[in-house]
Amino acid sequence: MWRRLIYLLFCFALPLAVASAGQIIVQKSSDENKVDIFALKQELLQQQIWQQRLRDQAQLRWLSTLPLGCIFSPQGDYQCGLTWYRPYRYQQQQLYIEIPPQ
Repeated sequence: MWRRLIYLLFCFALPLAVASAGQIIVQKSSDENKVDIFALKQELLQQQIWQQRLRDQAQLRWLSTLPLGCIFSPQGDYQCGLTWYRPYRYQQQQLYIEIPPQ
């Protein structure tokens, strides 16, 4: 009776323990190809930050010249239709970035 109870508990507990364990890496301290987990985590974080910056950059709209009929505002921005642009100087070139609606 006790053996069956222990066997049932073992059968139900083992899959739960395996499912929640995740990936485990075992290394010897003398291993030459030792992975620095903290450096790896930092590198992955930097890659995620870079990917987010690329997504943010893709959402921005840059113009090298404004369309005709833009109106200059006292704040230094330009209004072209319903879209607003802000001047931006980059590598001796005048660019204009679209100001997102608020």
